[in-house]
Amino acid sequence: MEVLVAILLLTVGLLALAKMQTQAVASNSFGNQLTQATFLAQDKLEELRLLNECFLEVSARPQISWTTEDQDVVDNYNSQLSDAVDNWVETDGPDPDSIPDQFGWQIGSPDHINSDSPGGAANPIDVTGATVSNGGYTRTWYVVDDRPTTKAKTVRVRVIWGNGREIFLDTVLSQ
Repeated sequence: MEVLVAILLLTVGLLALAKMQTQAVASNSFGNQLTQATFLAQDKLEELRLLNECFLEVSARPQISWTTEDQDVVDNYNSQLSDAVDNWVETDGPDPDSIPDQFGWQIGSPDHINSDSPGGAANPIDVTGATVSNGGYTRTWYVVDDRPTTKAKTVRVRVIWGNGREIFLDTVLSQ
């Protein structure tokens, strides 16, 4: 009888250990996917920051002196950092001249999708940014002009993967 009780206790302990191990594997997988999604979002933000800096440098010179490369920078800026969709919501209080009581993103249609970038692959993409047929990540971004102040652009990059898991990274670019 004691041996049967010992075997029963050992079985219960081993089942708990197996459950804990499967949870650890699932958590590690999620952590890896979250890291890759964050990398993709950060990579796009850095690309947009660099594009903004190049645009500011080009636009500081007279347009008549622009080279073909300069015009490409301007065209790329206009295609990737345009506020194409009204996705910023502000709710004013009773005084319309006051600072908005609430503001934020309305995440519906994005301003831009991954293929809007020069050489950008169509979604879904893998961690390197190449198109994949199954799974992968969907990278989009949203732009709003003159927020939080004039002569600024607020940019939000969204990366979606799996069963609706998503990550957002925001930045503000000066113009």
